Amino acid sequence: MLFTSFNFLLFLGALLVVYSLTSKKYRWFVLLVGSMVFYSFAGPFFLLYICSTIVITYICTSIIKRLRIKRDAEIALAVEKVEKRAIREKSKKVAKAWTAVCLVLILGILAVVKYTDFVISNINNTMGLLGYARQFGLLGLALPMGISFYTFQTVGYVVDVYREKAEIQANPLRLALFVSFFPQVVQGPLSRFGELSKTLYSGNPITRVNMARGANRILWGFFKKLVVADRLWPALVVLTSYPEEYQGIYYLLSIALYAIILFCDFTGGIDITIGVAELFGIRLPENFNRPFYSKSIQEYWQRWHMTMYHWFRDYVFYTMAASKRMLKFSKSAKRFLGDEIAKRLPVHITLIWVWFLTGLWHGATWNFIIWGLANGIVIMVSLELAPLYARYNKRFSSLTSKRVYQAFMIFRTFWLMNMIRSFDIYETVGITFNLMLSVITNFSLQQFLQYGVSTLTLPFIDYIAAGVGLMVVFWVSWLGRGEIDYRDKLDTFKWPVRYAVVGLILFMTLVLGAYGHGFDARQFIYNMF
Repeated sequence: MLFTSFNFLLFLGALLVVYSLTSKKYRWFVLLVGSMVFYSFAGPFFLLYICSTIVITYICTSIIKRLRIKRDAEIALAVEKVEKRAIREKSKKVAKAWTAVCLVLILGILAVVKYTDFVISNINNTMGLLGYARQFGLLGLALPMGISFYTFQTVGYVVDVYREKAEIQANPLRLALFVSFFPQVVQGPLSRFGELSKTLYSGNPITRVNMARGANRILWGFFKKLVVADRLWPALVVLTSYPEEYQGIYYLLSIALYAIILFCDFTGGIDITIGVAELFGIRLPENFNRPFYSKSIQEYWQRWHMTMYHWFRDYVFYTMAASKRMLKFSKSAKRFLGDEIAKRLPVHITLIWVWFLTGLWHGATWNFIIWGLANGIVIMVSLELAPLYARYNKRFSSLTSKRVYQAFMIFRTFWLMNMIRSFDIYETVGITFNLMLSVITNFSLQQFLQYGVSTLTLPFIDYIAAGVGLMVVFWVSWLGRGEIDYRDKLDTFKWPVRYAVVGLILFMTLVLGAYGHGFDARQFIYNMF
């Protein structure tokens, strides 16, 4: 059920009514039923996957809880410190084993569904290159909606339980709501149990303030999705479907269009997610902080899809970089590489591994793997050159402090990120590299001046509509600068101005939005992850 569909609005309205008529004590259960109903629209069979994840997580964490109760009881009876330490170590070892079992099972579901055909196809290709005629058949498993998001969110909960940073949820139905909460199960953001549980189960009443703020955020998501992203999408389809025709300057146009479309599509979906949760008085984490103002790739990822960035940082990077094996490897490498390189080696190895996993998480294709590795390599090189950058900035402080230089860094990061992201939109890695090279070998400004965008099947009026919408998006981004919610800034205006702004955005969404059959919009890009 698409967020920007009429069916979703009917579903949301009905759920709000039932929620408001239910007593506070059972409102969380209404949200659970609503979440399962919502998920079943993607395919009733897919409920088996998410329910399996919930059951596995509940059983394993319940065992860990019983182990801790037993541990605390034994420690209370113990007298010697050595005995208490032994009890803790034994309990931690068993808890670690059950945590590993849980993670293997729930990540195994994701791996089988998402990556089996990718592995089989690569085995077939390798066998073909070696001269073997035999080929293994693909399983063709359908990818359940949001499986990457709810799996990672559940993994975070399990790890936090092991680290004793999250309370173990004793009620399996409450745990089910955390895993399946319908606004965020589609495309995030990835929440931590300790934060989300503060409002998820509270049964907050539906208030005028929450309705106004939530509806405002939902409207803003609709605007970005329908007026900008969906309006420009057909032109991008033409550009990427015929890479042999649209090269050089058209390649630059395609990656710039994709940056705009992806930003408005993804952030629009997150706006709707956060707004829907706010209607019920539930707070979800922000996922974006004006990423196109970034001055480096590393800063960009600290601003874009922030919850995913924090997830990989906290659960993969820190865990691996600070592990005993990695520290031991670093120590042994000193004999061959010296102290300085050996100290940085764990960070760089872990960085590349994290970005390999990030690419693989986005999709089971070599395009996404190369995309992830490219991000990791650029960030690694930037870290190595950081001392040089610092000396340069100090030496030419009068230049680097100017706004023109800061704008140049933003401009450079924008296009570098776009070129890396172009692996997302073309069919193969080879095609993507050829198009990158075409900027040098086949850059025809005359061709663009002659034909422009007239061959992209999109009426010129659509570019005007999307351009106006993009100007509004830029204005709102500027309005919310300094990490201030644009709605808070809007609330400082007098009420006629506030109502005029909201009314204008609503009018533009209704008039300029791109609607398909049945007044439904195109699917969100991140739904496929």
